[in-house]
Amino acid sequence: MRGISERHNGGVELAYDARAYWTSYYKAQLRGPAGDWITVGAGTEVESRFHYNATENSIIRAMLRREPVGGMTAAVWRFVQERSGRRLLDIGSGTGHWIDFFRQVFRVARVVGVELAPQMADRLREKYAGDAAVAIHALDVSDSRFDLSGERFDLISAIGVMFHIIDDDRWHRAVGNLAGVLASGGIVIVGGDFGTETRNVQFHGSDHFESWNEQAASMADKNRVNKRVRSLADWHKAAADHGLAIADLVRSDQEPGIATPENDILVLSRAP
Repeated sequence: MRGISERHNGGVELAYDARAYWTSYYKAQLRGPAGDWITVGAGTEVESRFHYNATENSIIRAMLRREPVGGMTAAVWRFVQERSGRRLLDIGSGTGHWIDFFRQVFRVARVVGVELAPQMADRLREKYAGDAAVAIHALDVSDSRFDLSGERFDLISAIGVMFHIIDDDRWHRAVGNLAGVLASGGIVIVGGDFGTETRNVQFHGSDHFESWNEQAASMADKNRVNKRVRSLADWHKAAADHGLAIADLVRSDQEPGIATPENDILVLSRAP
């Protein structure tokens, strides 16, 4: 795996099998309805609410920074109405949180959700069954065969997803795949960590497990990487390589007593 050279717990770090791991992850997590909390890991409802609220507020700030509307309710309403009809591509849809958010808050008219884990793709299809405005695909955005039949999108959301693409070449390809389906004037909204260095920050044992007890038993050799945060400089280069530019960076609210995933918001647009 290009870019991975560190050692962890005495062993060489390895790229995980993303499809196998997330299939196992959701199999272990899902016990009844698929609430948002399952996407935060072993978090509680408090952590989940804080994470999603903080991230939502940052997205709203980023959207309003691009097109300020002032403080009047009528102006905000016009902002939303004028942008209704937009098409959204949501990468790593999970429980459908960001599909619902963009539909409710920014009134997007058409949504394509992409989910890697097959059972979550099936749940999403059940959730939106009969809703012609939402289509769900079980695809990998980092795959060279990523194909949405020529459809273009005004908004692309990839919240808490891109840092789970560990291989640098596949990550670079994923940025290119997003650029390839972005409509003229559209933006890509990425959630994650964008600092001064690229590093691996999250590890596990086996990619194949039926329960968290089984996963815990494999933690002695915890050297499989499932999260690689990339520097702002790396994002700048990858974006430029595919004709995009960094348009904004919004730092999300943090609370020392609450552990949440990396959730700053990076906005990419077509380079001038």
